[in-house]
Amino acid sequence: MSSGRTGRRFGPPPTRTDEMMMSPPQTTFELRPDHPILPEIKRILLEQVDLALYHLATPGLDEDKAVHEARKAFKRIRAMLRLVRDVIGEEDFASLNARFRDAGRALSSVRTSAVLGETLEKLRERYPDALSDAAMADVLARLRAHHEAMREEVALGQALLDQVANRVCAGRTQIENLPLSGNQFPASGLRRVYARGRRGLRSSQHEPSVANFHEWRKRVKYLRYHVRILIPAWPEVLTCLHQELVTLSELLGVDHDLAELHDTLSAHPELGLQNRDQGRLPGLIETYREELETRSFHIGRRIYVEKPGDFVRRTEGVWRVWRQESG
Repeated sequence: MSSGRTGRRFGPPPTRTDEMMMSPPQTTFELRPDHPILPEIKRILLEQVDLALYHLATPGLDEDKAVHEARKAFKRIRAMLRLVRDVIGEEDFASLNARFRDAGRALSSVRTSAVLGETLEKLRERYPDALSDAAMADVLARLRAHHEAMREEVALGQALLDQVANRVCAGRTQIENLPLSGNQFPASGLRRVYARGRRGLRSSQHEPSVANFHEWRKRVKYLRYHVRILIPAWPEVLTCLHQELVTLSELLGVDHDLAELHDTLSAHPELGLQNRDQGRLPGLIETYREELETRSFHIGRRIYVEKPGDFVRRTEGVWRVWRQESG
């Protein structure tokens, strides 16, 4: 199947034009000091929707990359929705969160199969002498063939991307109508995300299951995006916190990808090493996962050392000082 696309597949909202969508939309994923915070969050939401639409709808883009970039935009959108959850109300939050969650899920199987080969490459880089280059190359070739089969199975191409783009367009209209005005700091949304990330750390330490680590990772990424938009308020400190959150989410991401690789090889042993080498790859995966999880706990305990209320009061205080000094 060709990885390029040759035509537009959906009708954009009235405020957009074909010409505008031919190049990536301009995005500023941070707050500006001379604008009220809630309209700023709406701006960020709309920019991320337009970014997702660009990747879904622009002719000629690599489809695997387009899927990856669109799904990242969906995650940023869902993070921002969580920040203003109590402002917009539960009905709008639940509706929009489900819309962008389902849009991402429609593309998830293709993305997961694409990541398997990348994950094997990371495993080879970490343990370069554990397996022969020839053996790893054979597995990599089979995983790539598996990915191509998955692309065919879900019919990645015009029809699927059409469906997702139309869902996103409807979500854009709903976001435009959200009651996001004023300059009230969304403390309750930030507190909820931080508290759930803190609980995720405890759950993963108490029971280090794939499910617990996956849930913790989602909370870490939400907080990562919240801190990211606040960096201008205190760059010297918040840049460091953001980078630690990026590192933690990446460690947990590789851990999750390794678990997916392990499950895929268990379900499809014909994809893995053959003959007497067959049991070696799962062992390497488990060893690497243990290392990543140890590093994740080391960082996570420092990020989540504060009680949620203390973290939010400090963060809101920094934001208020920044606003006053910028006024």
